[in-house]
Amino acid sequence: MKVSSPVGEFPFEIKKVSLKDGRLTLVGHMGAWPATIRIDRSDVPALLRMTPRLIVGLGRLAIRRTRPGD
Repeated sequence: MKVSSPVGEFPFEIKKVSLKDGRLTLVGHMGAWPATIRIDRSDVPALLRMTPRLIVGLGRLAIRRTRPGD
């Protein structure tokens, strides 16, 4: 996974996923820095609206990686 920002593009590596304080919490590293992503209940509607696009994007990525000669 990569995070793009005005100061550059950084890899984000997830080390741990948990439910903490009623939030989905992803703990990992963004480049050299520790990072935490917390997803609240209030974030769920936006994530659900984006799910079809996410599924299409992941499908295209999977197809691209399984084509012979790629």
